[in-house]
Amino acid sequence: MNYMLARWGLLPVRDGGKLAQRLVAHHEPVFAYDRVERGVPRNQDREAQAEEYSEKKAHRLKNMTLCDSTQYVHYLSPTEGGRCHDKRLADEYALGLPTGSVLCQGLGLLGHAPAGVLMEMPHKKPPRGELTFAQLLYNRLLSLLRVVIEHAHRGIKRLRMVQDRVRLRGEWRRDTVMVVARGLHDLHIRAPSAPTRPINSTPKSNKVY
Repeated sequence: MNYMLARWGLLPVRDGGKLAQRLVAHHEPVFAYDRVERGVPRNQDREAQAEEYSEKKAHRLKNMTLCDSTQYVHYLSPTEGGRCHDKRLADEYALGLPTGSVLCQGLGLLGHAPAGVLMEMPHKKPPRGELTFAQLLYNRLLSLLRVVIEHAHRGIKRLRMVQDRVRLRGEWRRDTVMVVARGLHDLHIRAPSAPTRPINSTPKSNKVY
């Protein structure tokens, strides 16, 4: 499957340092960046349990993804366990984007700022305080840009092996499943017959492959 994705030019960039080369001629340098999670069964090995356990969502695997306004996913980070915080994961696999690009990301990546990139992040509600009307309006407008990556993640999870718990064992197999799911999603985005959808719309179908 990876051979076919490579033949069709659908393999994602896995090294964030090489991402700028892929995107230097991109027609619209506005990107959304976030993590996508999937569940895994509880591992019998205690060390593996500690790496995969997320205090909020039990045992998970994580990848960082970057997409453009068409929901095309250009970057997929290596797979890490749910214990790894989003910010630490983003720092460990640092991005390189063309100078002047705009990167929209959530508050879970607070402090993450690639060089030469304009960061767009929502305002965080202060302790015992309230956001101003201008800040609330900014957050609402920014959410229309950031929602595109949520749609992209939903497209990736059309593959049931990603939507449900990943029962395969082995880091290579689990990572390959994510690469294939991302490739099928991007193939759907690039297909001439794929319906166009505004980035602030709600997906109309829950169909899975």
